[in-house]
Amino acid sequence: MRFALIDGAKAQFPVHRLCRVLGVSQSGYFAWRDRPACRRQRDDTVLLAHVRSAFALSNSTYGSPRMTRELRDSGLTVGRRRIARLMRDNGLRARCFQALVSGQARSVAELARVEGVSDRYLSSLLPLAFLAPDIVEAIASGRQPADLTAHRLIIGCIATWLSPLCAKPWPCAVRQPG
Repeated sequence: MRFALIDGAKAQFPVHRLCRVLGVSQSGYFAWRDRPACRRQRDDTVLLAHVRSAFALSNSTYGSPRMTRELRDSGLTVGRRRIARLMRDNGLRARCFQALVSGQARSVAELARVEGVSDRYLSSLLPLAFLAPDIVEAIASGRQPADLTAHRLIIGCIATWLSPLCAKPWPCAVRQPG
């Protein structure tokens, strides 16, 4: 950690002074700098190239869970948390929600105007971003019924097709009359 700090600040200050202030030897810093990257760093670099490629192909819409599934489908052995760390450390966030989270868009209407869609359409899609992982997995693996549409997911009538997939019953998100 100290060596990385020295490496970042060496343009503003002499290395010998940074080493003295941080209490490390100059030879230790230069040995660290010339040391080859460890296997995990090399693997992360290769994996990051795959993540960036898939992220660009998704038009910057994939988050870490979806990215993990995409990379696994392409034959890579990856973990969800590792992908999340790589995406977070490199500033790769899903485009729509990045504007809302960062405050660039103050409302759904403003975000919809920027994205070129109606605010009603974007508002109807927002709940789909927060589906339970079991539902997303069922859809991704193709186990959902053919008549399942975004409209049915939004109104919350998924209990009828989820009950065979899960041991526990799933309540509808919207209370049914009667």
